[in-house]
Amino acid sequence: MRPAWRRWLSILCAAISLMAAKPVRAQAPCEQVRTACKNAGFLQGGPIGSRLVLDCFNPLVFGGQPPRGLSRPLPQIATELTAACRQRQAAKQSPDAGAPSAPAGGPLIPREGGHTVYDARLGVTWLADANLAAKETFGVPNINKSGSMNYATAVRWVAAMNALNNGAGYLGHHNWQLPTAPDVDRTCQLTGRNGEPFGYHCSGSALGSLYYASLGLREPDSAVPSSQNRVGPFQNFQPYLYWSKSVAADPKQGFVSFSFSTGFQGANVFRNDLYVLPMIKGKPAGTPASATAYDPVAQVTWLADANLAAHQTFAIAGINHDGAMDHDTAIRWVEAMNHADGGRGYLGQTAWDLPETGPSDPTCSMRGTTGYGCTGSAMGSLFYRQLGLHPGDSVIGPSEAHVGPFYNVQPYLYWACAGASASSPCRPDGPAQGFEWNFSLGNGFQGTNLVGNALYVMVYYPESGPRN
Repeated sequence: MRPAWRRWLSILCAAISLMAAKPVRAQAPCEQVRTACKNAGFLQGGPIGSRLVLDCFNPLVFGGQPPRGLSRPLPQIATELTAACRQRQAAKQSPDAGAPSAPAGGPLIPREGGHTVYDARLGVTWLADANLAAKETFGVPNINKSGSMNYATAVRWVAAMNALNNGAGYLGHHNWQLPTAPDVDRTCQLTGRNGEPFGYHCSGSALGSLYYASLGLREPDSAVPSSQNRVGPFQNFQPYLYWSKSVAADPKQGFVSFSFSTGFQGANVFRNDLYVLPMIKGKPAGTPASATAYDPVAQVTWLADANLAAHQTFAIAGINHDGAMDHDTAIRWVEAMNHADGGRGYLGQTAWDLPETGPSDPTCSMRGTTGYGCTGSAMGSLFYRQLGLHPGDSVIGPSEAHVGPFYNVQPYLYWACAGASASSPCRPDGPAQGFEWNFSLGNGFQGTNLVGNALYVMVYYPESGPRN
């Protein structure tokens, strides 16, 4: 009888031989690409420049120019491997296989020469151009040159897409529609006065699913990197919403905000993340002319850097890396400006403040402090009188950014509609009288908006289910 240790040695050797004879499962091509991205330092939900999906995986697999502002070089991947990954994803969801299933976590697959993108998670096909209306109006009036439009115009524009070519529709599809948002979405952070879900984390809506799940973004990141620009005496203007100091006419709506993407003055709840442009009343002495801009009409002095917070936080926590912040943080940040430099204040000034709008403004196109043309407010005076812009204009040109398989993505608000699911047609009634759904690709915030506001439009068509 063999000693016990010899028996155990024989068993161990047999196990080793068996392991050696059995091949180790190699990683699938797409897994290898993801692993290479992770090893290079790219992170799921990381900051812009370091995002696993948008900044590494998508550029490698789907091609195109790498995003601007990469924090690190892309890993070197054999073209055979990326081609195999791309082919394997396409094989899983062949466009010739009828109505494809939508597995959880399914990929975004370019189709029709890159003009459309199949979304396996939602079972819909998106138009890859996220701002087609900027160059193709289909004869519909009242579309701004930037591509933004009010809700009624958006509905007419989609209808014109479907009626194109004697009813064959744009690209041969006649059931294009606005993305839907459900009445009940337990993934959302907040609930409104009418029970409507809003805020961050709203992945139950079509645009929310695209932002959070398919593109792998995390609030409050913008899908598009911050803009670096010069506009008159200003620099780094963001084509987005900016905070004011003034409380909205209805305090439950938060604080008055101003859009430098469209010139619309509205309101936003304090939990949202907007940008900040500080000012000083009057024309204080000793302020460097190159760092400020004086508005003789509104009689205020603006900080020339329209996004200073992106690179100067004054040790205030809660500021996003792109410079946006909620209203409470904006108040603290401006206070810190006034205490900077040992109490002497930023640029030697201690009277920095958020701009105000006043209790009512007869120049606004809507009641109170809301609408276009609000030249009575400090930001409205800057937009319309000093920069010479018009309602619907953006402070800078529309974005041409590529985000995964999409292009011309705008870091702003997009229209959505009420619908039970992504394959359901839009309902005619919105979440409240005079309001419709919207989703921000600038920070991942889902909310509602006045139908007279101007937002951008992305469309898709369902692969199965009801058709418009």
